[in-house]
Amino acid sequence: MKITKNMIILMLISLIIFVGVVLFKDQKYNLVIILLVTLSCLPFYFKYEHDRPKTREIIILTIMIALTVISRIIFMVMPSFKPVTVMVIICGIVFGRASGFMCGSLSALISDFVFGIGPWTPFQMFVWGIIGYIAGIFSKQLHNDKHFLYGYSIVCGIGYSLIMDLWSVLAIENSFNFTRYLAIVLTSLPVMLIYIVSNIVFMFLLSKIMFQILQRVKVKYGITEGKI
Repeated sequence: MKITKNMIILMLISLIIFVGVVLFKDQKYNLVIILLVTLSCLPFYFKYEHDRPKTREIIILTIMIALTVISRIIFMVMPSFKPVTVMVIICGIVFGRASGFMCGSLSALISDFVFGIGPWTPFQMFVWGIIGYIAGIFSKQLHNDKHFLYGYSIVCGIGYSLIMDLWSVLAIENSFNFTRYLAIVLTSLPVMLIYIVSNIVFMFLLSKIMFQILQRVKVKYGITEGKI
């Protein structure tokens, strides 16, 4: 039942982004962002209704979002080379898919107050949210198999680049043109490579220590969601 609710939310998010780009022609992106934020919170609300998470769990999620935002700001001078994706993956693995989605989605929005909010923001919210959500689904495999973990990090770098390239072509033509999309993908390959390398580097540097610290936090405060 929980998966069904979350899948419905993800489909609604995809529909809202489509409507915002195609029908509103990126002129109503503030409304789209508000709707996305609301939908991004629903999985955690469902979790609250089902599991009754304590205040400490909400605070820990808030701290994870804050750390993710800070990690993006710290590396502001290094375009595309940032630990955001890795932080979102780790959050999803340790705390579950609902927390992973919220961490990715809200981190994108909050950090864009520094980097600039625009019609690209809903796409960032969506892709980072999905990255955290999927990490929560495969949490045990990602935690126990380092090859799977690094492989997923690479896939996330590729996926993030492809989805942001999708925004680029839609922003240019207000419709999808495969030829132009392919051209944009090819010209952005160096940026995609940076995404991939940064994910591997930060996963290598952060995953072990973050897993240890966050697992201690879960045990100390009795958090069971996303148990690995």
